[in-house]
Amino acid sequence: MKIKFSLFVTLFSFFTSLSQNEERFENWSSFGVDYPIAKNIKIYGAGQLRIKSIGEIYNQSFYEIGLKFKINDFISSGFGYRGIDQLLYDENSQLHKKFIRYHAFLSGSYNFKKYNFRLRIQFQQKNGVGNQDLISNDYLRTKFEFKRDIVDWKADPIAGIEFFTKENLNFDKNLKKYRFFIGTKLDIKKQNSISVNYVFQKEVNVDSPLTQHILILKYNFSLKKI
Repeated sequence: MKIKFSLFVTLFSFFTSLSQNEERFENWSSFGVDYPIAKNIKIYGAGQLRIKSIGEIYNQSFYEIGLKFKINDFISSGFGYRGIDQLLYDENSQLHKKFIRYHAFLSGSYNFKKYNFRLRIQFQQKNGVGNQDLISNDYLRTKFEFKRDIVDWKADPIAGIEFFTKENLNFDKNLKKYRFFIGTKLDIKKQNSISVNYVFQKEVNVDSPLTQHILILKYNFSLKKI
């Protein structure tokens, strides 16, 4: 009951107020590919470029590799590795800093008529490379997603919300940021797909919370097993 109340408060604050702190607009462009190496097992790779706002130099880029497992019709899991190059500002200079991130997730989905509901819980750990001053960041991410299948319409709408907590799922004390998203995924030429999403991301329980408005464009290609 306590967790449900905390989720309600977070959602209410999102829809009733906007942050008075730093606000930033970003564009994330990514490309992904996956390949089935065995029954119900896929290997995947992805890359992404993140720009703070239109016309500015890039803020962050990464590459990612991992495995995804389909356990049954309702449950899937996976893990991955990400190499990150981030552009940081130190007074009047620009510094490139390297990070690595590991993650593992468990996902469940349920179909009801033309609706699909999905819940994903992911643990991730991000560490600095070659610099002890770069603090490790561990998160538990809880993602709720909703999709509606519209007849004779290939670009079905998708919406959801994701919560980032430190250490455990105590939303009262450990919630650090949340992410609301809405968008669509369009399948083209059988194996190809294009996704377009708008993301509203906001930090909470920190001294100087950042609010981000993000446009995400993703192209994915699924290879067939030979």
